[in-house]
Amino acid sequence: METRFVPNEVAADLYRNYTISFPGGSLTATKDVLTSMFEKDNLPDTCSPEVLEVSRKGSTWTRFRDDPNLRVVSPTTYTLKNYSNGGNSRAAAGEPIKILINNDFWTARLVGSHQDFMDYLCANRSSLIDGFTYWQSQKGSPYFMTDNSTSN
Repeated sequence: METRFVPNEVAADLYRNYTISFPGGSLTATKDVLTSMFEKDNLPDTCSPEVLEVSRKGSTWTRFRDDPNLRVVSPTTYTLKNYSNGGNSRAAAGEPIKILINNDFWTARLVGSHQDFMDYLCANRSSLIDGFTYWQSQKGSPYFMTDNSTSN
């Protein structure tokens, strides 16, 4: 019996890509990278969608010119929530970045700006593991998380 279609219990979960959404973008990486960045018991809030109030104008129209039957569409307002998922296509979305975790570089894909990612990490600083403080953009620009209040 051939076993090539039987999933490996370790590899099937640890090396699968997951996406963490944050306001302004998302980060896609394998589960082992994300568990090396964030503490298990203190995961950050990923339920912060971009909220947009949308107003639709009212209108009246007829099907044909000189038609006495009017169709009236009343104005409405609704809330649109966007939970970023890193793109819907099968293509690799976002910018490839290098993340330094415990003196080893790991790869991930960042959708959105580095500033939005930094804002998200600073807002969820308590959920980060101590070994993660640095990443590098595709162009080589360094981003370092530091707290100026601890320096003398």
